[in-house]
Amino acid sequence: MKPLTPPSREGSVRKLAVIAICIVLPRVGAAQQGPVELEDITVIGTRTELSVLDNPRSVTVINQEQLERQAPRSIAEALRDVPGIELVDSSVPGMKRLRIRGESSRRVTILVDGQEITDHSTYGTPILINPAAVERIDVIRGPSSVLYGAKAIGGVVNIITKTGVPDKAAELELGGTYYSGTSGKQGWVSLGGTSGDLDYRVTGGLAKHQDQRTPEGQYTDTGRLENTAFENDDISAHFGYRLGSAKNHYLALKLDQYRLDSESWKDPSTITGRPPAIAGVTDFTIDLPERDRRKIGLFYDATNLGGPVTKVHVDAYYQTVDRLFENTVETFTPAGSGRSALASFNEVRSTSDDVITNYGVTGQVDLELMPGHYSILGAQYLADVLETDKTTRVDVSPRPPFPPGLYPIESASFAKARIDTWSLFGQDEWSILPDLRLFLGLRFNRIETELEEIRSTQLTSEPGSSTDNELSSSLALVYDGIENATLRALYSSGYISPTLLQSFGRTSAGGRTVFGNPDLKLETADNFELGVRYDAQGLILDAVGFYTRAQDYISTVDCGTAGTDCPTDSSRGTPNRIYANVDEATTYGVELLTQYTIPKTAITPYASAAWTRRQLDFDELSTTNTNVPALSGRLGIRYERELSGWSTWIDLFTRASTSVKETLPTEEGPVTREVDGWATLNLALGGFYGAGDKYRLVLEFNNITDEEYRPLLDALPGVGRSLDLTVAVRF
Repeated sequence: MKPLTPPSREGSVRKLAVIAICIVLPRVGAAQQGPVELEDITVIGTRTELSVLDNPRSVTVINQEQLERQAPRSIAEALRDVPGIELVDSSVPGMKRLRIRGESSRRVTILVDGQEITDHSTYGTPILINPAAVERIDVIRGPSSVLYGAKAIGGVVNIITKTGVPDKAAELELGGTYYSGTSGKQGWVSLGGTSGDLDYRVTGGLAKHQDQRTPEGQYTDTGRLENTAFENDDISAHFGYRLGSAKNHYLALKLDQYRLDSESWKDPSTITGRPPAIAGVTDFTIDLPERDRRKIGLFYDATNLGGPVTKVHVDAYYQTVDRLFENTVETFTPAGSGRSALASFNEVRSTSDDVITNYGVTGQVDLELMPGHYSILGAQYLADVLETDKTTRVDVSPRPPFPPGLYPIESASFAKARIDTWSLFGQDEWSILPDLRLFLGLRFNRIETELEEIRSTQLTSEPGSSTDNELSSSLALVYDGIENATLRALYSSGYISPTLLQSFGRTSAGGRTVFGNPDLKLETADNFELGVRYDAQGLILDAVGFYTRAQDYISTVDCGTAGTDCPTDSSRGTPNRIYANVDEATTYGVELLTQYTIPKTAITPYASAAWTRRQLDFDELSTTNTNVPALSGRLGIRYERELSGWSTWIDLFTRASTSVKETLPTEEGPVTREVDGWATLNLALGGFYGAGDKYRLVLEFNNITDEEYRPLLDALPGVGRSLDLTVAVRF
């Protein structure tokens, strides 16, 4: 954190500029470098095919054209401008996560081809998938547990991977991107095609990035962020086969492997001695040499079946995630502090070697049982299994003579826990009037959580289990009686079950232990929305106002607080904490997307906006400083034309945000952190050439004014002035 100084005239002008930009355009929503399409068909909002224009939920679609006009290092970055979405990485490069409407990443459901990725960490699920393998991305903003179950308090992101190339026996695509901001290189190769009733695709990629370039200032005095290098590789495959006399049955097999090796950036404020620095910490390092995901998925779809059954869908998958975390913390204890009469340097080395196994099956039947009704019925089973090995080694220099042989202190633990979720869900779309449709959905969930095994050199806990039943509901009205427009109203609910760490985990840091609590309740949320969409005469408008109330948030409290008791830890006399349901959150705001193509020109000004207000009610504190920008956005102007056989575009835009604050309760009282408001100027241009867009060129000039900024408190500082260049060719 920067020391407090009187605001300079330049700083005041910058803040006024940011506020002005954000008032005009709070946050760029779907300002991908391509045209917005409300006619895109998606299944994410209703689990049935429906256009964005007619959807009852807050839905955004990132289609193939929009993806190919970007040069993202990750799929998460392709979503950075969707309204309500913020990117976080908890200072770990290459491991981007998504927050939706201020909800933490662990409260957002991440799907790949409709199948869930889980992580069971306090940070949430990182999106580990090669952008070159992705066909499109569908997003729901707001609670959506009726259709997608647990974790959907914030929303749902479904990443749909590519299938075979139609009408070609084989098509080879080669591509690569250079990122000057990280001296990074990313390349991919993809081979796909269709032969008779069989379609296939195989995609592979490699990426390697060096330490990130950032303007010199409060975060670095060298122009580089140390420990922000990362590398990854991946390979995926798809095989599909059509059968039946009408070719209306489709079987598919998908395979995927993604491997990531990353480091962790150290925020200088954590070792300066000023809040929120960790007291006494002189240095720390974090290494994440392994974050690997492997998956196999099977799919079956049948359409045009005749009679009341219109569609049948079944899918099943098996997935593993391997995580290796290594942490070293060095602290200094002055003479006379605690039990020591001498000054000492302390070193704590911790490792966590985890394996997460997910598998499940989903079945859905679409029905038209009577005129004016379109119904779906479905069932789902999901299993999440976590096995974790943890080790800790504590050493002191100089070592005290008494008692002899005390240091180093070494401890180890192993735990195996699981969550099994059974669900039944249904939805009915009822045409009440020719221009008015009602969507009613229900979902019943049974969640069984079990600690199967635990071993520890310091602590012994008995295996245990718990069971929760949850009924989620949604109700929506869509009116399309106005030409080229739809009005909508929505109520939806969401829930998330405690992670296995929160239920059964045991973590230590700073001399304090945090215990899991098997008696935790589900976190729940209720959401209300009013929205309008319009698409005609070159004008596109998509606006929504929302109000969400979340309850029984899980946080940590001192042992003995709120009726919670911790297991006895005989190794230390330090105060400990335990997870408990103590917090609430209220969020409301407005999200806006609009663009207008000027008649008889190829010029399109666009804007996308979100104004968000979020209040957290802790057990000890109520605050609106919740690490969510009140106003942020993107404002731009795009020009498109055919030029010598090239379909070209140029896009000049600014991204901006007001300041972000976060207040958290501590033993010494509330502590507030803050990052300043910011604005960046950016230019993107590119083009497609040849039949089937054979050649692709994308050039992005980022942060042209070399602004020093940090988007959020749990995000890395932004890249300085940089250039990204993408070249791809199809044969």
